[in-house]
Amino acid sequence: MNEKQKTILFWVITVLLPILLFFLIELAFIISGYEKDKQELFVEAPKTPSHLIANAKFVPRYFPGFVPEVAPNAFRKVKAENTFRIFTFGGSSIEGFPYNFYYSFPELLEQKLLLNTQGLRVEVINLGMTAVNSYVIRDLSKRVLEYQPDAIIIYAGHNEYYGSFGAATTQFGFTNSVKLKRLIIWLKNFRSYQFLEGLLNKDSEGNGEQRTMMAKVIRSSDIPLDSPTYNDGLVQYKENMDDVVEWFGKQEIPVYIGSLASNLKDQTPLSDDESLANSYQNARDLLANGQQKESLALFEEVKELDGTRFRAPEDINDIIKELSSHEHVTLVDVQLLMRRSSSSGIEDESLFIDHLHPNELAHRIIAQEFYEAIKQEPLIAQHLLENPIDIPTSASRFEQAYANISIARLLEGYPFVKNRSVEEELAAFNQKYNRYLQANYIDSIAAIASRNQVFVPLALTETLANARSKKDTMEAVALSYDLLKWQLNSTNLIESSIELTLGSKAKEPYLINLLHQVINDGNEDPRYIELLSSLYLVDNNTRQASYWLELNESLTPNAPRLLYNYSRYHLLEGDTLKAAEYYQRFLATQRNP
Repeated sequence: MNEKQKTILFWVITVLLPILLFFLIELAFIISGYEKDKQELFVEAPKTPSHLIANAKFVPRYFPGFVPEVAPNAFRKVKAENTFRIFTFGGSSIEGFPYNFYYSFPELLEQKLLLNTQGLRVEVINLGMTAVNSYVIRDLSKRVLEYQPDAIIIYAGHNEYYGSFGAATTQFGFTNSVKLKRLIIWLKNFRSYQFLEGLLNKDSEGNGEQRTMMAKVIRSSDIPLDSPTYNDGLVQYKENMDDVVEWFGKQEIPVYIGSLASNLKDQTPLSDDESLANSYQNARDLLANGQQKESLALFEEVKELDGTRFRAPEDINDIIKELSSHEHVTLVDVQLLMRRSSSSGIEDESLFIDHLHPNELAHRIIAQEFYEAIKQEPLIAQHLLENPIDIPTSASRFEQAYANISIARLLEGYPFVKNRSVEEELAAFNQKYNRYLQANYIDSIAAIASRNQVFVPLALTETLANARSKKDTMEAVALSYDLLKWQLNSTNLIESSIELTLGSKAKEPYLINLLHQVINDGNEDPRYIELLSSLYLVDNNTRQASYWLELNESLTPNAPRLLYNYSRYHLLEGDTLKAAEYYQRFLATQRNP
């Protein structure tokens, strides 16, 4: 071997040895089972191995210092025939904050699709999480491809500056290199990296910091238009989202992307700029004087110049519109929808619970808009049958109190209220909290659950028992409906909820929705199908009843209730001969038990 060959060999060994050592260490971690339960995005649902659920132990890799909640939307491990599966991506708005996941617009969209289709299973898997931005969405998008999505929904862009990996955040805020941040996310797949990261993070644990997350993550509270940090946020959003729509496009998976809306009229500027505060007041004065067009322009200008960028600038919406020019991408104009639906004609507190999170009504409106767009998909259109029954029109008292307490803590801290100590923030919040504790039993339990992060099903179970004991039937129905979202496989809860709802005046919005959800989840008990067809017949809705009657007949062809329902069905359809035939068959079952 000559000197040149020896030199080459030396450098090959020098380069390959650290790589080989790294993979040997990684292999050792894998064999030992280190952090085994944190490696997969989806894991088997508890007590239901046929279904998968988002892994709560996986998602903290994106969020140092806190663990975001992710909706427990179970879906089948093996995708069933005639299933339309949707994955949704975004931050806390799509997650549903400050409400629980079942009041988010993805969950409401699933309910609307269930009501208005027949013979189609619907699965909407909500991967929205607090502080998610385009880096996380890009990484998650690669991971869901193997689960055969039929459509993707994205509502994201508010977190490009202060979300995890954001351009102006303390979290991973040492660089704004897109390539380097992507490398960090990729390295998080290796257990050796997870081990080193765990060692480094130990020093920051248990510091007792009680400020809100919004106060903790800000590295730069003033990001002027066209500044380097401002442009970094735009660049990362565009590059990451370009990859996302390209990947789904290659698989011919349609993407529905929402333009971003935020509270313009009823949110003062979050920065400390006094001239901006004056402009905001001028905009309110213009609106009060009936000059809506001029006031809207000034409200928009104030938001654009607000350097504390928790609300996405319009440049992000321009990127979203560019993305929608791709053949497989559809723009759902949430911003325009919120403007037209707000009580003032400008995005305001009638639809936003704070600076940008939709309130309960807004989630319903957004769900309807996405439904109108996505129902054009061929598989949905094939099974579509519009239903006069809609989803329940309001949240339970528990849910409203839970959300109000969650948002109250946020609004008492920076940047909504400035120059306060942690003690002052907590004192102001405690005043509101104590009012809920003293209001009534449901409000107090909801407040405690929200503040102390009590497992919501436990709190709902307690409030439901209290409502039943006080014979508050309507509240008990609403609470039972909420609880079932957590426990769709609980036969006892299903049965008690049906019994409770049948005795109330809420059969249509609650019981019909409940039955659709339970059946869609795989519980095709003939009794539930029979009851659903009966409820539609009570409403003289033969178009909806027909499918469920046929399905019921395929399961229990000679059941007395089925025969009676078919008699009613044919009578409503005007076929008296058929009605008489089925009624005679029904009578025969009564004579020969």
